[in-house]
Amino acid sequence: MTLPRLELADLARAGHVTRWHSVRTSRDQTLAEHLFMVTRIASHLAGDMFGPDIDAAALLRIMEYASLHDAPELLMGDLPSPLKRHIEAISGADNPVREIERQIAPWLEDMREDIRRRNPEHLAVIKLADLIDAILFIDHEGIGPHARAVCNGLLEIFDRKIDEAQALYPAYRWDMAASLLETLRQDTAVGQIAFERA
Repeated sequence: MTLPRLELADLARAGHVTRWHSVRTSRDQTLAEHLFMVTRIASHLAGDMFGPDIDAAALLRIMEYASLHDAPELLMGDLPSPLKRHIEAISGADNPVREIERQIAPWLEDMREDIRRRNPEHLAVIKLADLIDAILFIDHEGIGPHARAVCNGLLEIFDRKIDEAQALYPAYRWDMAASLLETLRQDTAVGQIAFERA
């Protein structure tokens, strides 16, 4: 069976596809919001971490991939991470979720492989940006003990990803990701309040 491929018209629906259906939240986060936030966070992190080592073309590749990294969710929905891990553990290299993603968005796989060939450390930045957005959303919008447990689990994964990136690419300042997350978790309301008082 041949699956339909994602087209530009499908991407226009990103504002209607919601995430986090397995966690109680005070509001829905759309896929479009998530993609935008990951793109902005990845761009900021790349500038901080890589400094003069990153050129405009590489930054554009990071931003383009970040802005589309979860595009398969337009057709598949937001599969909970524990489910993805179980599917991977059961299926190994023959992961059906990855295969469906490859079939419906082959261009996304091409983008990922291009970055992996040129600058694999840039994929680590995008993953950290993805986790930062997830942590911020659940931290601010999650309701109840399950949301807190999910947030704590995401924080553990985030710390592990920083350690992995540091081990693989020690030339860069991976601690900047933790600093940015801490700043965003604490200062989100401060800037808004200061603006409202002015």
